[in-house]
Amino acid sequence: MHWHAYTYTGGQWPKDSEARNVQAAVPPNTISQWFRKPQSMRANTFTDAGEVVAWLDKEVRAAPPADVEGKLSYLRDCVDRGADAYAGYYSRGQIVVRCALACPRDGERCPDPPR
Repeated sequence: MHWHAYTYTGGQWPKDSEARNVQAAVPPNTISQWFRKPQSMRANTFTDAGEVVAWLDKEVRAAPPADVEGKLSYLRDCVDRGADAYAGYYSRGQIVVRCALACPRDGERCPDPPR
């Protein structure tokens, strides 16, 4: 098992047509579609759960939500369970999405196999 980390920061949520467009560097409508989004949105691939949590901690604290500790606790729990860790929220007038998605997953090709 490993995780693919993705980031997005923008001024507004994308229109539905943008989100469905796999070429557009905006959050998709469904979690599994992240794997099809441009490589530029993928921040890293992790094989170690501790590294995933450290990355999420750093990223979320850099643009914190209202309840940063609650959000981080939720994300840690997701990683500990081997699940997708997804956070989408507003911070300082921006939409912030940080996620680490579990791989492999049914029906999706791994976008960046660990080396």
